[in-house]
This record gives sequence, structure tokens and C-alpha cells, in this order.
Amino acid sequence: MGTIHPRRLGRVRVDKGFTLIEVVVALAILGVGLTVIIELFSGGLRLGRASMEYTKAVNYARMKMEETMMKSAVEEGTQEGESDDRTFRWQMGVKKVDLLSIDKSIDYKPPIELFQVKIDVFWKSGAKEKSTSVESLKAIKPEEEGQKKS
Repeated sequence: MGTIHPRRLGRVRVDKGFTLIEVVVALAILGVGLTVIIELFSGGLRLGRASMEYTKAVNYARMKMEETMMKSAVEEGTQEGESDDRTFRWQMGVKKVDLLSIDKSIDYKPPIELFQVKIDVFWKSGAKEKSTSVESLKAIKPEEEGQKKS
């Protein structure tokens, strides 16, 4: 058999582990970290949803703008309506832009009439109402005096 050295008899081997306080502190840090990660994730989802809503609203406004631009004649005034699925409400304002606002005494008719078209789109997002707008100009060749419809 082996011999026991006298120096090894007096030593007591102690296994070191984590204390209860170290475990509690580690769990607290882990909890705070997970809470921050979950908040960031939910914030990202909210921003993604808001981005999707704005994208749909701008696309709807552009579609209404294209419908207006395809018309041969535009009248000044306002119109409003709703989308087919009632997701969006829209308001369209058309104003004639005065090209020669400097001197009214000159009898000059410009070759085009310019109209400013602005479309505002509104929708509900949770408890809030959000909106976006699209604006453009439309040039129309004015009718001559002899060509006007009776």
C-alpha cells in the first residue's frame, strides 16, 4: 500500500462554490438584461407596425393622386371620402396657382393653368388618429374661348 505523507494529513480539502448572494446578484442582472431585451423587441414590433400603416396610407394617397392626375380637367375645391375597406379617410384640396401674381394690369394669358393638389389621408392606430399627406402640381392647357363647351 501507499504511504501517507505527514504533511497531507493536516490539510482539509474545501471545495469552493458560489454563495447565495452571488447567485441572487447574478439572477438579478440576468432579469434586468432580459427585461431590456424584451422591451427592445416589443418596441421594434411597434415601429414595424407603424411603418406598415404609414406605407399603406402613402400608397393609398398616391393612388388617389394618380386618379386625379389622370383626369383631363380639375376643379378647385375640396372632396373627401373613405377607402373601400373603411381603413382610411381622405380629403383632397385643389387650388389654382397664380403664375403671374406680380402685375395684374398686363393682359397676358399663360399657356397653362397650374393647380396644386393636396391629399390628406387619416386612419386610426389604436386610440390615436394618424395622418399623412401627398402634394403635387397639375398643369392643364386652358380651353380657348371658341372651343369652350356650351
